[in-house]
Amino acid sequence: MSTIWFDPDDDPAELVKALEAEGYDVRVRREGFAGEEDSEDRSLVVTAEPFDEGVEALVDVYGGWLPGDERLPDVPPPGLPDGPMRLKDR
Repeated sequence: MSTIWFDPDDDPAELVKALEAEGYDVRVRREGFAGEEDSEDRSLVVTAEPFDEGVEALVDVYGGWLPGDERLPDVPPPGLPDGPMRLKDR
């Protein structure tokens, strides 16, 4: 069984609905990385059983990321500032 990770601000509800509609056994839990103290900042982890190509295809549609996935998302990089940065007077 593999895991699908979501950042704390992302919502896996649509993926969970889609997986359950396809007949997968789905569970959601919060899991923190080393050093995280605030439980609200923990990532959401979705597990689906059985884990197969159908799950991977739905992850591509509804978001999330798979550990070890080397593919880059289809999101353009953020823009650069229009002018130089200025420091505040102290």
